[in-house]
Amino acid sequence: MFALDHLKKLQSQLKVDGLKAYLIMTGDPHSSEYAASYFMAERLYFCPFSGDAGQVLITQDKAYLFTDGRFFIQAGKELAGSGFELMKIGEKGVLPLADFIKAEKLYPLGVNQSMISEEFYKTILHKEDKIMDMDYSYMVLERPELSKAKVFALDEKLNTLTRAEKIAAVLNKTYEKEAEANLITTLDDIAWILNLRGNDIADNPVFYAFLYLSKKDGAHLFIDPVKIDFPLDGVTLHPYTQIADFLLDKKNVPTLVDPNRVNARLFNILQKPVAGKNPSYLMKAIKGEKEIANTKEIQIIDGVAMLKFIAFLDDNLNKNLSEYDYAVALEGFRRENKRLFELSFETIAAVGSNAAMMHYGPSEAVHSSVNSTQIELLVDSGGQYYGGTTDTTRTFLIGKPTAEYIHDYTLTLKSVIALSEAIFIDGSCGVTLDILSRSYMWNEGMDYKCGTGHGVGYILNVHEGPNGFRYKLVPERDDSNPLVPGMITTVEPGVYKEGKYGIRIENNLLCVKAFETEMGTFYKFETITMVPIDVKALDLNLLTDKEISWLNAYHQEVFSKLSPLVEGHLLEVLKEKTKPISR
Repeated sequence: MFALDHLKKLQSQLKVDGLKAYLIMTGDPHSSEYAASYFMAERLYFCPFSGDAGQVLITQDKAYLFTDGRFFIQAGKELAGSGFELMKIGEKGVLPLADFIKAEKLYPLGVNQSMISEEFYKTILHKEDKIMDMDYSYMVLERPELSKAKVFALDEKLNTLTRAEKIAAVLNKTYEKEAEANLITTLDDIAWILNLRGNDIADNPVFYAFLYLSKKDGAHLFIDPVKIDFPLDGVTLHPYTQIADFLLDKKNVPTLVDPNRVNARLFNILQKPVAGKNPSYLMKAIKGEKEIANTKEIQIIDGVAMLKFIAFLDDNLNKNLSEYDYAVALEGFRRENKRLFELSFETIAAVGSNAAMMHYGPSEAVHSSVNSTQIELLVDSGGQYYGGTTDTTRTFLIGKPTAEYIHDYTLTLKSVIALSEAIFIDGSCGVTLDILSRSYMWNEGMDYKCGTGHGVGYILNVHEGPNGFRYKLVPERDDSNPLVPGMITTVEPGVYKEGKYGIRIENNLLCVKAFETEMGTFYKFETITMVPIDVKALDLNLLTDKEISWLNAYHQEVFSKLSPLVEGHLLEVLKEKTKPISR
């Protein structure tokens, strides 16, 4: 969609409008990590970067992309010759976006206030410098329309709490914060509270809506009326576009709202905002009894699909299929189970240097061949099931490994095991535990430019706060909440060497109670992903006896969970891939 002419026309318009710069945020009016193509169109029209995360800053004669370490390699390639300068967030000498705007005195600055969170909007405000509410998306030709897909209700057996119980719980917490109402704008929170799901964003079962809760005025859902064709007891429906007018009428009601997640335009309508995290943000991260049981069942189903893929890879490696062919095959294996209704994200199937780009995704038009001339095939994938959301990465040896690759692959597994075996006291968060995994890399002067893991939603977004693993606080991620039983978090360390290879092993960990002593309550993790880990590239001399025992015990559990569901050749493959290893 990008063309250099698009960028030049925008820069010319900035001069006409008297703006020093224009800021394009990646996202939508709901602070979504992944947004509908309707909202992504503007950024893709003016910038060639196709990744999921990045902010575009365009001045009258320059252009910048700010993105994080997951996308450095990809962005470097896609920006070549475009006139954009890559600003590597977190790297030495690179100012944060807000500080850069202030240092370069890029005011008057234009930004669409409905596309920026109130919290970030405040960071770019600077003394008397002017920020103008601007929207240049009108310049985008052939902008996609918003989805009209129907919303659907989840079966009662899939949720521990009913819609009414969740609304009551959220309102009780709202009143504890001395607010009389609650404005909820984040799509996954709305879907969770109402026990509804949608299809407005690819691979994210959410729907565009706003939710206003009040004990006095009841529950109000703002949604395109064509999306919902069944009664929603206890909830009054309004057109999606009427949220601002509704808030104007309620502007003097003390309203709980999260500045990190509500857009600046809506926030500034409220005259008595009560700033704080939405109660549902933590509630939905702590899975209930039904959610945990269903998720474990789904992980086994997903494990069977992955096992079929492993057998398919072994049987077809000499046929020179493409990365895209393997991604399509894996999707097909998942869709054999009727409980799957969508993938949880675009499948990453990457060989060699492609695998060094953390979020590389093959397409029918752009892909590489998978054959023994490459060392590895990295596959990161997951499914949205009626019963849970999965996210699994395995890196398979498909060619001749170098000593360096064997070392790095073994290091990655050691990092997975270290965090998986953690026992930690109540109150610990991901920042507390991340070092257990990352230290194996740091000891050798290595690092992966991302977090070690993220929370996983329940039939919801595959990335979910407020739990996660990373070595430092990253405010915009907001994933440093204490880890408590019921939370599901990925562990996914890796090694990414540009021009060489990429390695990642990823499991999902359920936080459970370990034991209690006079010193406190202690927690641990239960690995719920049920997929064999490739052992062909392991250097067993680098693994301790304890680590080998962990791997053998894990594979024994994988075999016990998957074997009742497979037979014949597939059972033989399972036996081979889970057999014990020893020095």
